Amino acid sequence: MRTCLLVLVAALAAPVLPASTPGPAEAAPRTRLEGAALLRALERQRLSEVRFQEASLDSVVRWLRVATGQNIVVKTAVLAKADVDLEALRFNVELADISVANLLRVILQPHGLTAVVKQNIIFITTIRDSYGRPLTRMYGIAHITWQKTDFPAPSLDLRPSNFVPTDEYEPEVPVEDDPLTDAEAVIELLKQMVEPEGWAANDDWTISGTRRYLLVRAPASVHRKIPRALAEIASMK
Repeated sequence: MRTCLLVLVAALAAPVLPASTPGPAEAAPRTRLEGAALLRALERQRLSEVRFQEASLDSVVRWLRVATGQNIVVKTAVLAKADVDLEALRFNVELADISVANLLRVILQPHGLTAVVKQNIIFITTIRDSYGRPLTRMYGIAHITWQKTDFPAPSLDLRPSNFVPTDEYEPEVPVEDDPLTDAEAVIELLKQMVEPEGWAANDDWTISGTRRYLLVRAPASVHRKIPRALAEIASMK
């Protein structure tokens, strides 16, 4: 089951309207959308008015289910394990003409949560859980860390002439100002190019290496970006 992460770095909570605030004029029609199609629909679908006053997560989620016509589930076990106090979460916001995806970003981000799409369900969960379980993979970097060398050009002369080749050999000179010969420099660049905030926030994401290989432990969504990043780093040699 492939996970599509809403481009939200969100907080846990779905919109709740106070009892005095009118809800949607009518429930949105339910259409079965999955994965990327559902993500696109959430970016396109707009809500004319949203007002939350001290709204709980549960009431926000119930309101969103009606307003959007989509399946929305809170991963309560994951939130409890992350010490998220659902009873203490309250939402206060007043917005007009906003997309569902952007609304989720706005209300979830302050609480360190996010929304994730799996098939035709929108899950509210922690940012760490949204990335998925870390996997360990190895990447070759010898094509990046090889030592560049200056090759002095020999003196040439076309014959017939009085040119006599010299017996002296001018040694090759290693290029010393190339930081990419160091695996640590490659690792730091990779962390800056691929999910920089994730490496700082998740202590179970790690990279170690030698001049020939990198050993990376990170979620699959991160691994998918690493080959392209390494190719870009290699192009700088």
